[in-house]
Amino acid sequence: MKKDHFLLIVAIVIVLTAIILRLSSSEDNWICQGGEWIRHGSPREPQPTTLCPGAEIMEELNKEPVATNQEILVGGDRDEHGCIGSAGYTWCAEKEKCLRAWEEACADLSSISYVDEVSISNPQPNEIINSPLTVTGQAKGTWFFEAIIPLKLVDAKDNLILAHYGQAESDWMTEEMVPFKAILDFATLADSGYLIISKDNPSGLPENDASIKIPVKFK
Repeated sequence: MKKDHFLLIVAIVIVLTAIILRLSSSEDNWICQGGEWIRHGSPREPQPTTLCPGAEIMEELNKEPVATNQEILVGGDRDEHGCIGSAGYTWCAEKEKCLRAWEEACADLSSISYVDEVSISNPQPNEIINSPLTVTGQAKGTWFFEAIIPLKLVDAKDNLILAHYGQAESDWMTEEMVPFKAILDFATLADSGYLIISKDNPSGLPENDASIKIPVKFK
């Protein structure tokens, strides 16, 4: 009889333990996952109305990125010519394009003189030229080095056609005007471009650079 009572008590303990474990099991609970309440098992309680822990973080992560003032300004301030001022571009009427002043000078000197330091007698601005081209002019002796003054022909997009030089025709070691001459043999399919006369600058210092650009047309 005592044995039967003992077995009954053990059975009751087992059943109660199973019930307690069942009620406390996470399989029948609402679990917060990824900022949302997820049903696990068959919970008796309705879905919690409180904010799931971590929901604020998920909400912030899902928000669309907001552009900063810097992102809004750069590229969004084009002027009437389409130049982006925040990127340093300004309109150059002479070249009819947007450019950065520190990368490319706007002014093209179509005059045959440059601050009384250089004058070109041939070719004249916007003259139609062909090869061979005889270039004649004068420049101050300070534009020469070893009796040489650099010359270039470029197309309208500044692509190099020919790099050459002019030869001083008198003593170049002076600050007076020195006549020079060059003969340029070239070939190009371009319609127009520039003859560039540059100051020879063996020092390589940018403050010693100087040049003029004579617009020309190719035959």
